[in-house]
Amino acid sequence: MTDEQDLPPEDGPRPELVPLPGSSEHPIADLYVRHLLAVDEDVDPSEIEALALSRFPATRWETPPEVVQTKAGRGSRGSEVHDRLVPGTLRTSRHTTISGPYAPASDDGTALGFDGPVGMVYEVLCPRERGAAPFQGGGDRDGLARVYSEAFPIREEARVASWLVAVARRLCGAVRFDLGATEPRFVVPDPAVSVDLTVYSDVWLSPDAALAVCAQADGSARLASTGTPWQGPPQTAGTVPVEPDGPLTPEQLAALHARAEDADIAALTGPRTLSAYAVEVDLGDDGLVSVEVSGVEQLPLVLRGLEWAVDGAIAYQVRWTPDDLVDWQRELPSFEHRVSRTRAAGVVAALTRAVHVAVGGEIVDQDEFLVEPDDV
Repeated sequence: MTDEQDLPPEDGPRPELVPLPGSSEHPIADLYVRHLLAVDEDVDPSEIEALALSRFPATRWETPPEVVQTKAGRGSRGSEVHDRLVPGTLRTSRHTTISGPYAPASDDGTALGFDGPVGMVYEVLCPRERGAAPFQGGGDRDGLARVYSEAFPIREEARVASWLVAVARRLCGAVRFDLGATEPRFVVPDPAVSVDLTVYSDVWLSPDAALAVCAQADGSARLASTGTPWQGPPQTAGTVPVEPDGPLTPEQLAALHARAEDADIAALTGPRTLSAYAVEVDLGDDGLVSVEVSGVEQLPLVLRGLEWAVDGAIAYQVRWTPDDLVDWQRELPSFEHRVSRTRAAGVVAALTRAVHVAVGGEIVDQDEFLVEPDDV
């Protein structure tokens, strides 16, 4: 983590930022890409570090950002002292580094091309790794198929590109993607896209208990228990050989099916073991919000190491599914979709708060970043 003593207090004047270098200083820059992450001026470097640790466990500061004092101007009254923030270098893997923060201007005068105001930028260097062109006509909610329309990133660059979009969405920022010979392309993700939330806990709620909890947040909540009970195997089971010339006689097949039927009956009449269930809230034309409850062994990286989650956890996944799934996956969905999404987001937040109050644990968003309960 960065040393808080090296950074200015939140209520103090902000230090001057160093301009972004006009070109990469990487020794093999021709094999690397230089993406830029633009964020607001109030984003602390420790927040970038925390979001990197959520995806890349080896993340560490090689050189933390540091505030130094510089003198500017000359005169009879002496030089005026200014605080300057020297950029740091955060390494997320053997091949990838994040450097910054820099002022949103290049030291050679080259325009960065971002639309709207930008507080600071981070330089992200990673290997250029491209594969085939993306499939045309599929969903592209993150805009990466548009950016990499000629050749989609793979391996390390794919992981970095996905993380950059997720971070920009979380911090209301933007990303400039380096495409080499062609002009850079930009992604400005909509933070409102991140609707789904998951509560991870070591507490299991029975279906009735979960329904009672969810009903406190939304009175229309109901258990998703529709379906037809299984009636057992068909009457013809075991009477006709699957393979007419097979090695088993009809009598042997009938005996095997009888044993299988006995096992099925024992399972149906024995104690019921419930491993998953769901609670639903029907929003009509705005879609469906569900709370899907199950045990999971693979947890988001940000939760690994917690004592209560060593052997897995109970996941309460609060998800919104709209009626129009095609519009849902567009980078720029329709106005009607955005209206429905706004309504659904309120329901998702209310259900998540209710579940978290009941079971505790941690809340994670759909990009697997930690969310504080007060921010839901």
